Amino acid sequence: MAIRSFVALELSDEVRERLVVLLQRLKSTSAAVKWVEPENLHLTLKFLGDVPEGKIDTVAETLKGIVHATEPFYFTVKGVGGFPDLRRPRVLWVGVEAVQPLMRLQQIVEKAMEQLGFPPEGRAYHPHITIGRVKAMVGVEKVREILKGYADVKFGEVLASHLTLFRSDLSREGPTYTPLAKLNFAEVNSD
Repeated sequence: MAIRSFVALELSDEVRERLVVLLQRLKSTSAAVKWVEPENLHLTLKFLGDVPEGKIDTVAETLKGIVHATEPFYFTVKGVGGFPDLRRPRVLWVGVEAVQPLMRLQQIVEKAMEQLGFPPEGRAYHPHITIGRVKAMVGVEKVREILKGYADVKFGEVLASHLTLFRSDLSREGPTYTPLAKLNFAEVNSD
């Protein structure tokens, strides 16, 4: 059996709460958008897709090696946007500043997963937190109006102290994400 999986950084409660406020405003537009549930908000580093059950332990072990060489770092959650753009978005997102430790970690995870046989991402990594998937353009104009007001809003800083390997189970109600492994970054020596 295959387990749909991805590698991600989790958000702080503070940032999550601020994003929930934004999501509540966006939901009130009744736009044809499937909004992400608050507990599912995260920063994806690498989407793995369907992983054979027997390979999950290998993925977790590989990630363990990466986290032992990674120190905790901060990233800022700021701004909003859409893919491919906000005029005709398919995905709506909140931005994450591309700080060097984050970008380095993502490249290391990408390369390590490639060595395990997962195909590399075809496009450059653009750190973001998906907040909604557009099903139709109905009501998207209202969504755009609200998002314009958040173009430069800083939702807060997150201390990335661990990496999580998630399982993603899809259903009609939406995805359920279950942590398969939470791997703490290296302890910082303060001497």
